[in-house]
Amino acid sequence: MYGSVKKSFLTGVFVLVPLVVSVALLLWFFEKVDGLFSPVLDGIVQVLFPGTDHVPGTGILAGLVIILVLGTLARNVVGKRLLDALDRLIQRIPGYRTVYSTIKQLTNAFSPENTKSFKEVLLVEYPKEGSYALGFRTMTVEEEGRQLVVVYVPTNNLYLGEVLFIPEGKAVRLEMSIEQAVRLLMSGGIAAPRELRRVKDGA
Repeated sequence: MYGSVKKSFLTGVFVLVPLVVSVALLLWFFEKVDGLFSPVLDGIVQVLFPGTDHVPGTGILAGLVIILVLGTLARNVVGKRLLDALDRLIQRIPGYRTVYSTIKQLTNAFSPENTKSFKEVLLVEYPKEGSYALGFRTMTVEEEGRQLVVVYVPTNNLYLGEVLFIPEGKAVRLEMSIEQAVRLLMSGGIAAPRELRRVKDGA
């Protein structure tokens, strides 16, 4: 009984912490951006529309624009090089680089631009015979002459799951993109397609 309660408590902590940290960081970001850009944007609005007072939300709008610009930069060669240089600079900061690297690895795994962490979407028999779960192939390893697929199976939250080592022949490759699979998991199965199609041999 105690072991079950302890496990449930720890699972709850690991589910809650990423959620709280993410929300807190977003609120902090928008608060800082709002405080930084609101005076400037208010000045522009007052020039265009004399007599207009503070327009709430202008700083948040600026924050959304910044996120969009960063996303656009990250998708082109020049912007990617600039962000890589900034990333290397942050990695040199003692203490902060540990936290930064951990969060970055978790978020990068599910990024639409990610092409390294997850190779493809698989259907695997888990957690028992006759029951199947959606998983992500991360790599393939050898064990005493046989090929084993390393599969990450989210079990509670996208960032919580199991790592399985299963024979290549028991992993069903699906015609589904990483983004589609993440959407399916985040929707609790509501976004599941009516038909799961296997990748044809040789594809």
